[in-house]
Amino acid sequence: MTSATTASEHRRPGAVALHGAVAAAALAPGLLVAGVGALVSGGDAAGAALIGAVAVLAVLLFGSVTVDVVSGLMPHASVMVALLTYTLQLMLVVVLLVTLSEQPAFASLAERRWLFGGLLAVVLAWMAGQVTAAVRVRIPVYDLRAPSRTEADAGDAS
Repeated sequence: MTSATTASEHRRPGAVALHGAVAAAALAPGLLVAGVGALVSGGDAAGAALIGAVAVLAVLLFGSVTVDVVSGLMPHASVMVALLTYTLQLMLVVVLLVTLSEQPAFASLAERRWLFGGLLAVVLAWMAGQVTAAVRVRIPVYDLRAPSRTEADAGDAS
């Protein structure tokens, strides 16, 4: 068995569709927060909520796809990459939000609140989508395939 065969066995063919579905489901609350912001506080609040929602969605989607690709190519390194990617995502979101909240466009406290509201809505929806997807995708913990004929014969000989 070659490493290319092993890597392709670990890849999930529907992973791209799964990431797209989770991203679309996570963006919906961000759009909802932007709509509420437009009704309550005007266009600036809606724009702030959309910027927060899209920014955090891009960071989360990048991290999820990165971990999926690495787990398909190098399964032994997937946990390390997942932890490093998570740390990078947290740092990137904090830097992004601090940078955005200090911009003149977000000088008002109301726009900052809508920015964080859009971000929070997408993060919570993303987490719910990821948990739901992880529960529904049946990935066995153990490989319970039947032993091959040579393995069965070796077991009988001992």
